[in-house]
Amino acid sequence: MILSHVISDAALAITGVGVFWHFFGHLPFYNRLLWGFFLLTISLAAIAGTARFAGVENLEALHESLQTLASTLGIVCVVMATWALVMRRTVTLIPFVMTLVMGLFLFVVLLLPDVRVFRPVSSSLGILLVMLLGVFGLMRRVPNALWIVIAVMLAAIATKAESFSQLMHPTDFYHYMLALSLLGFGKAVQR
Repeated sequence: MILSHVISDAALAITGVGVFWHFFGHLPFYNRLLWGFFLLTISLAAIAGTARFAGVENLEALHESLQTLASTLGIVCVVMATWALVMRRTVTLIPFVMTLVMGLFLFVVLLLPDVRVFRPVSSSLGILLVMLLGVFGLMRRVPNALWIVIAVMLAAIATKAESFSQLMHPTDFYHYMLALSLLGFGKAVQR
């Protein structure tokens, strides 16, 4: 049992669910679902991580799969949701389904042993696209686009957790920075 990892993963899971519950209720249905897939896949991975770090046996494969789901389906959904936010569009059924299919396709492909090494590339590419959309939103004078940029910057800092190992354990740092990033995404859609 690694108590600090249990606490940080639990904080991440609670933050993901709390941010979705608090900030995203006013969005149109499919827009809210896209944000929900992003936030809740991260929360599911964090819940599995909490149980794994608490000492529950045989959860490593599930935890890895849920992390892959968050870095594929979750990332594709946040790219589409951010695009809709920046462009001030309501997502309809067809783009919503296409986004889910693309995210699930990436998930299945990245579960293959020979392709698994590309998982960080999908998350990095998604983070880059969301950052570009945030900057585009600033250019279009979207009121809360700065929060998108801040959220992405916090997520990018989280990936450099090893650099902050003197401050705290890299796993805990990653969880806390990702939780702050989720708060930033919540502020981006706040009225």
